[in-house]
Amino acid sequence: MKLKSIEYSQYNNEPEEWQLEGCTFNDINLIVGKNATGKTRTLNVIAGLTSLLAGEKKPRYNSGNFLVVFENQGIEITYRLILKNAQVVEEELKQGNKELLLRSVDGSGKIFAEKLESYIDFQPPIDELAVVNRRDPIQHPFFENLYQWGKTARHFKFATPMGQDQLVINSNPKDLSTVVAIFENGISNYDKEYVQGIIEDMHKIGYELEDIKMGDIPFAHNGNIIKVNSIQVKEKDLNVITPHIEMSSGMFRALSLFIQLNYSILANLPSCILIDDIGEGLDYTRSTALIELLISKVEGSQRIKKISQ
Repeated sequence: MKLKSIEYSQYNNEPEEWQLEGCTFNDINLIVGKNATGKTRTLNVIAGLTSLLAGEKKPRYNSGNFLVVFENQGIEITYRLILKNAQVVEEELKQGNKELLLRSVDGSGKIFAEKLESYIDFQPPIDELAVVNRRDPIQHPFFENLYQWGKTARHFKFATPMGQDQLVINSNPKDLSTVVAIFENGISNYDKEYVQGIIEDMHKIGYELEDIKMGDIPFAHNGNIIKVNSIQVKEKDLNVITPHIEMSSGMFRALSLFIQLNYSILANLPSCILIDDIGEGLDYTRSTALIELLISKVEGSQRIKKISQ
């Protein structure tokens, strides 16, 4: 499923009013503009929507009005959500011209049940999205597309550490919450293909790596020295192994991005990729090479959609 367009507004008709109008997307998009013109805010709106649809957080917006259009296998899906005082005021979902969900201000509404081939009444809590609260792959399978889109989305803030400050004490094979855990899962599931793909990507933007692997480093924890998991690289011009917490910030941001992106591709995870301040911490040559490489990887995969600033 792909995001085709989004309109967003908050605090309508009030001094704090802010609107995002007519924002449409292709498979690859670049948002450019002067500082303080809303680039990061636009990405944050999309990222906030992904978290809501994935059920990762309840509505926290004092005010927020979403009108979103997706495309799934040639079918247009329209989702409208109005929030006020961190509560759902209205919610509507259409697939083509067919109404699948309609919810009013008191939370009550009607939802289509596929097995019953009829509409049923419902009334979820007013601080929860119906598309999350009523998830049911049997009766309401159309909600699963929204959930998967939100769940597999990735939001990279390139001007932040991007996981460089994260360490893993005890490995959990199902954990994908940190870049260290994602890398460890990638090695476990895809072995040399995964590692080689990351090394090749790093080469293309000017980082000559011979190897990337997991390793232990000593770490002070509750007054004791313990060993924690770390991503470690071997550069061609250096005789030492560098753990990720000691890398330059620009190098690690690029490495973190490739670790997560290559995992998504190999795991066949359809993803909406959001990258804010792309290239921050890198020189012009590497920044340009990074953007060109990301575009080529996206164009070479029908599974990835990227929106970047």
